[in-house]
Amino acid sequence: MGFQTPARRAEHEDVVKGSRFIALAQHLPHLDALEALLDERRRALDGASHHVWGMRWGETLRSSDDGEPGGTAGRPVLEVVLKRDLDRVVVVVTRYFGGTKLGAGGLARAYGAAAARALDAAGVRLVEDRERWRARLPYAAVDVVVRHATDDRAIMRVATDYDAAGPIVTLEVRSADAERWLALLADLTRGQAALIERATLDA
Repeated sequence: MGFQTPARRAEHEDVVKGSRFIALAQHLPHLDALEALLDERRRALDGASHHVWGMRWGETLRSSDDGEPGGTAGRPVLEVVLKRDLDRVVVVVTRYFGGTKLGAGGLARAYGAAAARALDAAGVRLVEDRERWRARLPYAAVDVVVRHATDDRAIMRVATDYDAAGPIVTLEVRSADAERWLALLADLTRGQAALIERATLDA
């Protein structure tokens, strides 16, 4: 399993009846990053009429019209995200009012279109669910475990360190391959591997 999210940070600008709609789309690494991003946009685009946004992070869905008529701005941005089945993503659309009112339908279309084009520019990447393991191994098993981990696409990272009690191997394992690797680790170490940490990682 996993999820799709923007591959890169990207911007797009539309001009509709004199109003500028500047959309930014990017991956949202954690919920706490949202407010920092909004502050950044407010500073960078000082004097704008509105900073509308929509975001999804797992089961958390949020949007803001930021002073536009209710339902005409934030929700259309969020709908674009949901239709594309993206996760851990935020789109901020900044508007500079051009003097001509667009009406509720016109606003919704303008915000949604700018969001969609920013997401087009950002592209999509698949993030696979993964876990981080720290396993204490016998000295004799370290090389063989590291060799298997390096050759297996299910392992995204491998590292070795040592403490007073001996070697510890850190593995980042695709969640889909976790059970297979638990069995393999036991086999490669003749049952002597001991997991001292197992954590699900956020992308």
